Amino acid sequence: MPPPFDLLIQCGGCGLENLIPDFSPGRPAICNQCRENLLAYDLANTHQGHICNACQRALLIKKETDFVDGESECQCGGRDFTELDMKDFADRMGKAEKRALDNVDDDPDFDWCRPAPEHLPQEDYNEIFDDDPGFG
Repeated sequence: MPPPFDLLIQCGGCGLENLIPDFSPGRPAICNQCRENLLAYDLANTHQGHICNACQRALLIKKETDFVDGESECQCGGRDFTELDMKDFADRMGKAEKRALDNVDDDPDFDWCRPAPEHLPQEDYNEIFDDDPGFG
């Protein structure tokens, strides 16, 4: 798996640019505005990809967005980019997402609540809320 990288991705739904620091394949990417899954789109057909040679940030922008290597500028100020193979990128994201889903613990006996320390007496759950917190 590649090391985490900064990802600037334009939402396929609302068009907002989302910056996701330390992104790793398999990690969710949700739009800050419309809450869409940014990786759910057919990225190979809807987006163009570029890697900033100065800061190594990946830029995934819609195909209709104007981009000219040498003229377009990264947020770091860099203007030199390497084109990203979007089909390969989308395939890697899909495989990483599948691996992440395969690793989910589906144990039906798993309890999402932390157990109380064993050395404490068991108390009624409602007692937690019935106690007077002393504010007043």
